[in-house]
Amino acid sequence: FLKVSGVTGVGAIVAPFNQSVKAIEEGQTMPTRLFGKSGIKVPILSFGGSLNTSMSPLLLRQAVKWGVTYWDTAHSYMGGKSEKGIGKYFTKFPEDRKNIFLVTKSHAWTLAGMTKDLNDSLERMQTDFVDLFFVHSVRDISELDDDTRIWAEKAKAAGKIRLFGFSTHSNMASCLLGASKLGWIDGIMMT
Repeated sequence: FLKVSGVTGVGAIVAPFNQSVKAIEEGQTMPTRLFGKSGIKVPILSFGGSLNTSMSPLLLRQAVKWGVTYWDTAHSYMGGKSEKGIGKYFTKFPEDRKNIFLVTKSHAWTLAGMTKDLNDSLERMQTDFVDLFFVHSVRDISELDDDTRIWAEKAKAAGKIRLFGFSTHSNMASCLLGASKLGWIDGIMMT
């Protein structure tokens, strides 16, 4: 029973992915979904930028061609090389920026640190804004206090971020429940 249900479960996960890849190969566009209540459509597949993207501009170009336009990176990935690679790409293909849903994260635990990381990220990626800014690796929802909310509102008002959220790698159920009670978190990324 477990072998059959396990294989069936894997098939249920892999089949939609295989269908999407086949559709892309046949020239169809990448399926999209609404990002929460934002009204923004994002592709069902994202490009994880935890690599030195400066070494692979062709990979970024192919992602765009396939419709994989949700790009996720962080201030700390590859010592900043991931964001710099994205910046190199946007310098070469500036018209593509309007089609990319760009996400970055900050490990900073202070508002000043988040501001510095955000400004560094914008400069590295050669863009004026990110679509989604995450505080990275939140362990407890209490880490996101009212000062953080005010910071996010100011960053949105300044046009530097469109949406705000957090990533979590531990204590996820508690973080999700806590975030639902806050009412001002736009997105959450879990492992």
